[in-house]
Amino acid sequence: MTAIPMSSSSQLLHNVLSGLFDAEKTHLVTVSQAVGIDWVKECINTYPEICWLAGEDVRATQEGKATDQAPYSEQLFGKAYIEFDRTMMTLHCLRLILDGSETAYQEFTADQKSNKLSRDGFKELHKLGQGLLQSKYEGLSKQDMQQAMETALVLGDLGKSQKAREVFRAWGVKAPDHDDFHGELLAVFQNHPELCKTYNKLSAAAQKLLSETANLIHYGHVTHLEGGPNMFAKLQKALKEKQLSGMALLFDQFVHMCDVAGAAGHVNRSSSLAYTETCHQALGAIRKAFENSLDSDDFAVDAYDAYIGIRAEWLGLNILSSTHRVLTRIGAMLRLCTLEDGSCLKEAFKKLDQEQQLTVAQQFDSERDHLERTPTYMPAVLLNLYNNQALGESKAERMDKTIALGMPFLARVLERHKQAIAKGEADPSIPLNFNKAAGIAKDSPEKLNNEFSIESNGDVIVS
Repeated sequence: MTAIPMSSSSQLLHNVLSGLFDAEKTHLVTVSQAVGIDWVKECINTYPEICWLAGEDVRATQEGKATDQAPYSEQLFGKAYIEFDRTMMTLHCLRLILDGSETAYQEFTADQKSNKLSRDGFKELHKLGQGLLQSKYEGLSKQDMQQAMETALVLGDLGKSQKAREVFRAWGVKAPDHDDFHGELLAVFQNHPELCKTYNKLSAAAQKLLSETANLIHYGHVTHLEGGPNMFAKLQKALKEKQLSGMALLFDQFVHMCDVAGAAGHVNRSSSLAYTETCHQALGAIRKAFENSLDSDDFAVDAYDAYIGIRAEWLGLNILSSTHRVLTRIGAMLRLCTLEDGSCLKEAFKKLDQEQQLTVAQQFDSERDHLERTPTYMPAVLLNLYNNQALGESKAERMDKTIALGMPFLARVLERHKQAIAKGEADPSIPLNFNKAAGIAKDSPEKLNNEFSIESNGDVIVS
């Protein structure tokens, strides 16, 4: 296997920033016949910004463990870079989805050991993607729309790169949260497209599509019920002010689906481990909740209620109960979706003492959740506990430990954060970030009982 000739990833980054890569204007990596490392090289030459995700200071998501099966970043740079490999996988998944063949389906699902995405689900994804390509939205050709899809996936996580942050700080892009960073970045590109090769080569209509959908809503937060109705506030504003069309919203949802499909790209570079049948059903439920609430005077509340109601029904929970609303949110964060899961979750929650149950309920009942910004990476804390084999051989044992260690910790942090906001000691516009705590949950779960601190940028630090 040949590698790109370079002395280090730093040299490659220097080349990218110096304009030494000349991205082709019309090349689409999702129709390329290249495979493996040769395809990755094509992607880099077409979308040089991908290399910003190959660096020591990239904010890698602390969920799951990286594979030692020679990921693409390791082959290119001599070291594995999680976010680089995830982005490559999102593009690969987009290629498979748009292909839509039986061969593509088999590759997409090959390593899904359970809860495998159905053929019908894959066909639905393919139909959605092809519908966008054929839509001629705002005069976009099929090629222009496909290039917009690829570009959206490439630029979406640049906020995780310290290099990108250094480059664009001079342009006023400073948001600590990487999704906010993306929104600010696209606003800059809209006025100065020459700052980004990848954005600049898009047609004017494609640039507008990316800019109007940037950081519109955090689908991951919604899918896992990480917050309350405020999660929909920005989308509701755009809809009310007629700043967003139904087709643009559909584009945004489809791009998110591809992003989810590649989420475990650092673990598996050919088959999607994340986009299972349950995931597909959850994202379909969100689409349904949106569609049924588009004409509502209070879109945010109605869409939220519709979606949490569907998730509660899957778990056999009664959404009229405060405790069950809390359990539904916990269940969504843990990707639970069956009646058996719901029963196991209820039993684990009952084992918390009354004071702990009350604290958790006060912080996680959606009707009391009025934080301006939804915390990030709470599900990663819970999932890293639930998947930690050291916490129990059976799912029931790990569920007990997940609730016992995870929920009081999350509730304590939320409680202190809200108190700090009330006293004017914390900025309500900066979201809590549990990513580092998720790393603790993965490697040293008992430390979640320790003291913690909240830094000015929202990072939750466990002692």
